[in-house]
Amino acid sequence: MFRKLLLVLLVAMLSLTALVAQTITPTDDAEIDPNANITWPPPVYVLRGEVEIYGTANLPDMTNYFLEFRPIEALSAEAADAAEAEAAAEDEEDFELRWFPMTLPSGIPVIEDALGEWNTETTEDGLYEIRLTINIAGEDPVEFVVGPIRIENNPPDFIDDLIDTAPVVQATPTAAPVDRPTLAPSPTVLDTTPRVTARLNANVRAGDTTDYEVIGTLFEGTDARVIGRSSTGSGWYFIELPEGDRGFIAPSVVDASGDLRSVPRVDPPPPPFTPTPLPTITPVPSGNLAGSPPSLTPATPVCNQQFEVLVNITNNGTARTTGESTVVIQDVHVASGSVQATITRTVPALDPGSNFVIGGPLTISTFFNEEHRIVVTIDQGNVIAETNENDNILTTTYTLAQGACG
Repeated sequence: MFRKLLLVLLVAMLSLTALVAQTITPTDDAEIDPNANITWPPPVYVLRGEVEIYGTANLPDMTNYFLEFRPIEALSAEAADAAEAEAAAEDEEDFELRWFPMTLPSGIPVIEDALGEWNTETTEDGLYEIRLTINIAGEDPVEFVVGPIRIENNPPDFIDDLIDTAPVVQATPTAAPVDRPTLAPSPTVLDTTPRVTARLNANVRAGDTTDYEVIGTLFEGTDARVIGRSSTGSGWYFIELPEGDRGFIAPSVVDASGDLRSVPRVDPPPPPFTPTPLPTITPVPSGNLAGSPPSLTPATPVCNQQFEVLVNITNNGTARTTGESTVVIQDVHVASGSVQATITRTVPALDPGSNFVIGGPLTISTFFNEEHRIVVTIDQGNVIAETNENDNILTTTYTLAQGACG
């Protein structure tokens, strides 16, 4: 019991030391727009690996939306005043930390579903804020911010060491009962098992469309384990019912939870639609291309002056990639979403752990003093089989300096 109490106290002390004030913008005393919000993750939440961000982006006259993140730095009042004064003296940008892109702009409305995916493994552990920005035709953008969010892909091991070396205290019985403080409950272990919960009495079918016959029912409020997803791209889940039967269920009638990243693709049976034989689970390929955000030289490009873009591509899978892949580098004007320049390069087949640097020169002479985004698309067209097709977009954002442009 002493060890559990020690662990709870250590975690509480670390949380009080590290966390800044919780943030949800709009604030709690303002009405949150149900058509412009982030519903998951909530503030004061720990993330690791690849995480889907859920919420709603469905405002009238919406042109597009995108997600960004930035680190939170807790400064004393004296340190903050000094940094602001130094920035003003040097005529630099605002003191606030700049936002980093998480997703590309999308013009497709989203209602209580995934807004995008964040690969936290490419970001240092620490405290962050997440921002949803919705651009509206003829109006100011609408923003929604959630924080603090903690990224912890590499948790410290000193807590386990403290628990192992903590003394074991033997309780001494007393003659009379005394009042004792109520101890905090032991933390609940997070269940990451992939599963779905039915929103209503939902049909389970032999395949991934309503053309297939019904082979069972997942009743409202009932859970089922997810053992695959349709390989056709329909989004249907391949589940195992509580009684052991297996079949496909539509994503529109269930809520998904748990870690769905390693769920394999499953081939639905061909016509005639029959629940037997069971679908064959397709093995997940073991090669995977990823990379670091593109670097710019100089870091702030100038209008009508050449600058260099470099990208480091890495095979972080466990097998050699199956062949060459095409990488496209584009300069995109953020406000309009229009492409200003494009570079196309080829990456050869890479062994596990190998890397390949690509890039080239760009000269941009449009939209100076406005924000641009360098977007790198790895394996355009998904020609190479990979364990993760969702980490092939790399971005960095800059403001094009005016220079000699007038």
